[in-house]
Amino acid sequence: MKNILQIISIVLIFNLSAYSQTRIYTPVLKAPEDVAINQMPDALLDWDAVTGEGVEISYDVQLAQSPDFSDAVSFNNVTVTALNMTKLNFKELYYWRVRAHDGIATSDWSAAWSFYVVSTVTITSPANQSTQNPDPLVKWNTLTGVTQYEIQVDTAYSWRIENSGITTKLSDVFVVDANDTWAVGDAGVILHRTNGAWNSIESGVTANLTDVFFLDASHGWAAGESGTVLFYDGSTWTAMASGVTTTLNSLFFTSATNGYAVGNTGTSIHFDGTTWSNVVTGVTVDLYGIHGLDAQHIWAVGKTGKYSYFNGVSWVSGTVSTRDLLSVWAVSTDKVWIPSKAGKIYFWDGSSWSEQVSGSTKDLYDVCFLDENNGYIVGKSGTLLYYNGAQWKSTASGISQDLNSINIKDAATGFIVGNTGSVVAFQGEGFNSPYRKEYHAPGTILEFRFSNLLFGQTHYFRMRASHEQDTSDWSPANSFFVVAKPTLKTPVSNSVEIALDTLAKWEVLTGVVKYGIQLSTDEIFTDPLYFESSIGEYRFQDLIFGQDYYWRVNARHAGDISAWSDANKFTTINTVSLISPEDNAVDLSLLPKYTWNEIRGTEKYMIQIAQNNNFVGAESNIVTIPEFQTQFLLEKNTEFFWKVIAIQGLDSTNWSPTRSYTTSNGTSIPESKSQAFILFPNPSNGEMNLVFTVGNAELVKVEVFNLLGNSVFEDSFMSLVGEVKKNYDLRGTLKKGVYLVRLVDSKKVYTQKLTIE
Repeated sequence: MKNILQIISIVLIFNLSAYSQTRIYTPVLKAPEDVAINQMPDALLDWDAVTGEGVEISYDVQLAQSPDFSDAVSFNNVTVTALNMTKLNFKELYYWRVRAHDGIATSDWSAAWSFYVVSTVTITSPANQSTQNPDPLVKWNTLTGVTQYEIQVDTAYSWRIENSGITTKLSDVFVVDANDTWAVGDAGVILHRTNGAWNSIESGVTANLTDVFFLDASHGWAAGESGTVLFYDGSTWTAMASGVTTTLNSLFFTSATNGYAVGNTGTSIHFDGTTWSNVVTGVTVDLYGIHGLDAQHIWAVGKTGKYSYFNGVSWVSGTVSTRDLLSVWAVSTDKVWIPSKAGKIYFWDGSSWSEQVSGSTKDLYDVCFLDENNGYIVGKSGTLLYYNGAQWKSTASGISQDLNSINIKDAATGFIVGNTGSVVAFQGEGFNSPYRKEYHAPGTILEFRFSNLLFGQTHYFRMRASHEQDTSDWSPANSFFVVAKPTLKTPVSNSVEIALDTLAKWEVLTGVVKYGIQLSTDEIFTDPLYFESSIGEYRFQDLIFGQDYYWRVNARHAGDISAWSDANKFTTINTVSLISPEDNAVDLSLLPKYTWNEIRGTEKYMIQIAQNNNFVGAESNIVTIPEFQTQFLLEKNTEFFWKVIAIQGLDSTNWSPTRSYTTSNGTSIPESKSQAFILFPNPSNGEMNLVFTVGNAELVKVEVFNLLGNSVFEDSFMSLVGEVKKNYDLRGTLKKGVYLVRLVDSKKVYTQKLTIE
């Protein structure tokens, strides 16, 4: 009894304690965690439930951007333990806290937590610098609480126009480093760019300056009209005696004691560290550009396609074309580029000059390469060309003025200068070219497919999200390269023995409407045949035996046509490949069957069979299938020779190699070259009708043999004088194949072939 009372006492004490609670518990925050990042604009604020003296619990939630909650927005009397925000500003820091009510008391505010709203979209595909078809699929991570996405795509996002502070023509630019760039121009203008700004520098001359070259920050030269040469020592420009009075157009130095200047009327001078002296290059016309690799490899180019090359010992002159050569850049001894007038670009591969397709007809004034896969050319009317290691493509400079010079230091620093003081700087955002495309997509999707993008171009794209109250930052730009041209599959290059109706295949590109196919008998496609296909294959037909063919493919959609693929070469078959009888076969059936490999696209074949390897008196037969069945029994124990030729129209292959065989010595079926009876229908399904005429009543025998010489049917009867008709139903006796029907009377034996189908 005592123990029971103790238990009751304990329960009463516990209950009294519970019901004597005088305050409600303070909520504990759950998510977003304190100082969380990349939260959505509709972030879900979540906290633990609490208990109190009252029956109904509600909560007050405050959201602020000040840590003291002086600008708080309150959400009162919330009856759940989680609350979605809406339209929060991107990239902003928010603070939040919660307190509870039970109808009797109010808890303290919870600890204040903070979180950052996501700043922009995270792109997941395509992979940066990947190669894509012209309709790549863009994907990104989920963003909730947004109403739309904006997407920009461009092929030239990395150039911007800068203010030079002048309107005078600028002729040349040289980048020493990221914070040290020089430009020169008409009327003795010299500009120096430091700390992101261009400033005019006193040159001490009024002559038009045409070129500038620096070895380092304290060794620079400028040249121009009337033989003007200036030297920069790191602080000032001073005039030098050049020894000439003609206009100097270009400079090149390998060291402080080895430099060249070239100019009009073939003027060429050399600097040895102290003085300038004349050099004979072998060119007497105006020289416009000079560049090299080192003291042993230097090229100078000029008017009417003339150039001269210094090999370390002497200058050797030559001619590239008839057009004026306006600049030159050497990457290596077998990679030298020269821009010219009318969009012409000439390339030296170490042994000869060739023209590269520029895609432009504008005069091209200057060239600069970072490496063999990254080159630039500028020219008339804002022309800017980029070389990607495979081809030249036009890209946006953002300006329409003539561009006279370009100099790129590295992947992040470079400048272009031109008429009216124009300066275009290499930079990392942009998206300001005429090609730029903009798209808008609803905030409920996570992918978007581009369409009709340019072939063979690097494309840059970026995204941002928005809702009614705010727009995110642009995402970092991603890039991808749109495939330049289709890739051929089959026939592979240098394939041989290709059929006359061969099926050509290539890698399928999505986002393509049509493929163009060219087929030519010469590798430069002088006068090609042209075909089209909407799928990744095309069947060539009516080809010629033994002919070399070259084929290539391009692709197109509404916005562009790709470059032609690399050409594949194939050679069509020019002889028939025999199968059976094998060469030198013996003991062969007296009714042999000849077979050979089919040549697709062939109209017919001719087979010749003779008893001599010169085929004198040969039997010739034309067939449309790659086989021939002997119709009459051959002589026993005799050597025969055979060969085949394929025929298409007026064209034919060479004769196949000759094969021989020897027939068996077995029982033969006599044959007659004359036909003394009519056999029909032939081919037949097994019904056989014979019509013949006899002069006297006599015994007649009808026999049917298979090609092995075995008798499979026979019938004997007494015939009357005159026409005789016989009908036989052999549908249950004769299987599909070729048989010989023999008619024997008292005078002769007659044989015909019967085909059962």
